Amino acid sequence: MQDILIALGISLAGFALQVWPRLINRYFGIDTWRFTLLAQYIRDNRKLPESLPHKYIVPGSVDNPPLLPWLCSLLPKDWLDRNQGLISPAFDILTSLTVYFMGLAASGQAAGGHYAQMAYLLTPVVPLEASNLSLRTLGGLIFTWSMLMVQSYVLHPAWWTMLVGVAGVVLLSMTHRMAMQVFFFTLFWMSMVTGDVHHLLVFALGALAAVFCTKGLYLRYLRGHMLMICFWMYNIHNRLAHQVRGNPTAERKHTDFVRRIEYLIWKIPVAPFLAVNPWILYSFCAVFSVLPMAGTTGGVDPWMKTFVLWSVTLFFLGILFNLPLLRFLGEGQRYLEFGTSAAAAVAGTMILKFQHNPEVWGVVRSVPCILGLGCLALVLFFQLKLVVKNPDKSITPALRALIAHLNSRPRPVRLACLPHGLADAVTYFLENGQVLLSDNSVGVWELVDWFPLITKPLTEIAEKYQLNAFLVSTNFVKPEELDLPGYEITFRQDNLILFEKADA
Repeated sequence: MQDILIALGISLAGFALQVWPRLINRYFGIDTWRFTLLAQYIRDNRKLPESLPHKYIVPGSVDNPPLLPWLCSLLPKDWLDRNQGLISPAFDILTSLTVYFMGLAASGQAAGGHYAQMAYLLTPVVPLEASNLSLRTLGGLIFTWSMLMVQSYVLHPAWWTMLVGVAGVVLLSMTHRMAMQVFFFTLFWMSMVTGDVHHLLVFALGALAAVFCTKGLYLRYLRGHMLMICFWMYNIHNRLAHQVRGNPTAERKHTDFVRRIEYLIWKIPVAPFLAVNPWILYSFCAVFSVLPMAGTTGGVDPWMKTFVLWSVTLFFLGILFNLPLLRFLGEGQRYLEFGTSAAAAVAGTMILKFQHNPEVWGVVRSVPCILGLGCLALVLFFQLKLVVKNPDKSITPALRALIAHLNSRPRPVRLACLPHGLADAVTYFLENGQVLLSDNSVGVWELVDWFPLITKPLTEIAEKYQLNAFLVSTNFVKPEELDLPGYEITFRQDNLILFEKADA
């Protein structure tokens, strides 16, 4: 019981690390407001939304999996609006406890589980992804559970473990489209490496079960995912583009700090991946020091072998899909995110092994402390930079005042936002009109002249979508860079400017 309480305490410490910036900036996030909007529809109508034409200028058939919006719909609207920043860290408490049991299984000792938790919570990408309400934290949790469920069948084939694995795939299919893609590639590679087709058998059965259990609804999500893959196949060269100024160069950097980091990941191979999750180094140590014992009598625990294969597979898949020709299948760092739990379990086991081996150099035993402090410093820096001080991804007093101004207009508003990232927040809080955005993947294709790069004159885009207003952040683009004849400034506060059509 004491070991469980320690594990819970470490999880709560991780929760505190993730939550503190959101107590300062409560209304941060981009995808956040899309999911609160879907949750509101489910809460009000007691069913999943088909389309939201009253909110989106380019509506269609909603093709995001429903698990996260449904869970959010169970919470009162006012509480969710104010405290949505607590949801992802709460999911991560469950992931942290799962990592504890993974480390316990791999090492055979509770201390190994505790070390694994600390490695997980200090993995830089973990608290950063949990900084807002999005699919990634919940997707990572369900991915971990689903992988454990599938591997239970691979390690212990039986009819009931097969059902458990199939259930895991079905649950993941209702959670996160990208997670399902990563899951498939991971199982495919693990199957190739081990020569065991059980991985792919369970995935295939799970995908079929998802189709039948949802009466074909999963096919809508699958179609949406395939459309997004095709969209980025044709537009990946503009993935990091400034919507107005074009692609970044060494002389002309992107205004968004996140885009600058992603630009470095594109340009510098491998090294940024180690910054995303430096604990993966222990998995490579295990490849050479632990896996060679796998075939010996009393050799390595099968779960430890699984976690090593899992984490290393995702690291190399990340490098593979960061290659220019394959980036449209998901940028490489996204694959690494789904291996953080396994890498932490391996790290916890290896740290415990090194700490108890007197032949290991002292400097090696001190590496976890050095890595941990370095990761903590990196996390705190990015939290300040990306969460606390990020008005273009937050509901600021100025944005609230601007939305109140729009809601007071006598005629319905048809609005476009620059940057595009403000559109979800405005869509959620706007009560008097629609925003140039889509609720589905088909709509993203229709918006290709607007996103990810504006390819036509703004006046032509305004005419096509019957826009009568543009919301502009001066942090993103200067008003003089925009050609908007016939539009006048009707609102200005802090970094926000509203252009409205003169005759609107």
